[in-house]
Amino acid sequence: MSTASYSSLVSLVRTVGGMTPEQTTVVLHHLMDGSLTPEHGAEVLIAWSERGETGAELATVVETLLSKAVHVPIPGGMDLCGTGGSGLGRYNVSTTTAFVLAAAGIPVVKHGNKGSKTPNGSFDLLEALGVPFQLPVQQLVTLQAETGVCFLFARAVHPAVAAVAPARKLAGGRVKRTIFNLAGPLANPCRPKRQLIGVTDERTAHVVAEAIKRLGSERALVVRGHPGIDEVSITGPTHVWDVQGGHIHHAIIERIHQHGLDHAHLPCGDAVHNAAIFHRIMSGDERGPLLAMVCANAGAALDCWHGRKVLSDSVGFDQAKDLIASGKAKQAFTRHLTLAKQLAE
Repeated sequence: MSTASYSSLVSLVRTVGGMTPEQTTVVLHHLMDGSLTPEHGAEVLIAWSERGETGAELATVVETLLSKAVHVPIPGGMDLCGTGGSGLGRYNVSTTTAFVLAAAGIPVVKHGNKGSKTPNGSFDLLEALGVPFQLPVQQLVTLQAETGVCFLFARAVHPAVAAVAPARKLAGGRVKRTIFNLAGPLANPCRPKRQLIGVTDERTAHVVAEAIKRLGSERALVVRGHPGIDEVSITGPTHVWDVQGGHIHHAIIERIHQHGLDHAHLPCGDAVHNAAIFHRIMSGDERGPLLAMVCANAGAALDCWHGRKVLSDSVGFDQAKDLIASGKAKQAFTRHLTLAKQLAE
């Protein structure tokens, strides 16, 4: 692409008020077809991030990614995913929650990736736990049907995005996240009917919630927890944007706040460290605040699935706690691990 044409893309993404769907598609096409150098692609992504993406743009990007994604025929289900980008130490709460929900009989189709800067993403944890996840589509379908959960590795189900990886890496040195970080949690090729999506700031929450409304999800919770994590928090208030029926309802959850507890005190680490924490939680040996955080997030997901008001009482939280204490969540993990290994042979 010529310098003049590249400059026109940068000008386009700087459009005040956002681009039209047609303009967004043009920019996305150039980012993904290899016509831009990594340096030019990074400049486009940076300019877009600095101007601030809109919900309409995000919805267009997600629809485009889904049109190019690998088809995975698992209808319905629930996804749990966050945008990342908090810069804070984190344990893989959503991955643990997936097995709690599976133990409750909720079909889970979790979409995600490895950590972009440190090995603490969902799929870093699965790798450390010895769970095969890069399986053929039909085996993923079997795994979900037999164990109640499957994991869709974003790099595998979105091969078209690979061309943007060098530009995203360069952009990551200057901005906290790009449009692709926002699109990831929404671009599950199974199109789950219910979702729990974490974001790290309020502006992003509004953009993501607006995109979900346009995409037509049955119900989705967009959460932003204290002190800026993409999870339900126990160290301070959690803001929730509940999207359903074409409406967005905002609420603040205070009741699970454990006063005096700092997020930095919650155990976390790289994949190996997080795998050890995972086993402690599943075995019932972890009884501190991190267990409460897992139960809070699983409780919110249970409330979302069953059509309840989110964490307004202790029903979802207590159910999650019982599923872990009874060993049912661990059994769900063991079933999944065993079958995944068999299918991978």
